Amino acid sequence: MNAKEAAVLLGVHYKTVLNMINDGRLTATKTDSGDWDISESDLAAREQQIHDKEFSAIYAHMAVQMIEKTHNRAVKAAREELLFAARSLVKHADRPRQFSQQAKRLQDALDAYKAAEAFTITVESIRKQAESES
Repeated sequence: MNAKEAAVLLGVHYKTVLNMINDGRLTATKTDSGDWDISESDLAAREQQIHDKEFSAIYAHMAVQMIEKTHNRAVKAAREELLFAARSLVKHADRPRQFSQQAKRLQDALDAYKAAEAFTITVESIRKQAESES
């Protein structure tokens, strides 16, 4: 099989096949006419690797989307709880016992919000890593 036929079969550009031959990812020999003759068994193995890599990229993209969606919900919930606790604190300003309880709730909400926001850096890092690997 020649390089152009291999490119069509693999779904890549002709030059990609030439690069794969040059760097040893595909086994090929030059024919008398100057065309590349590519081993069909090697081509079949390479085709499977390409499909596996595409599947991995799709899976990684989906996983990152799920992480981002869950994280965004956590940040939103933490922000809402923080606002609710702050409003409750103001409502109970004239009742020391309830005020103390609401102050504790506000502190807990603030801690949860800080933790959710801190995880933003991790989520961004996961997304960037997944993008660079695909």
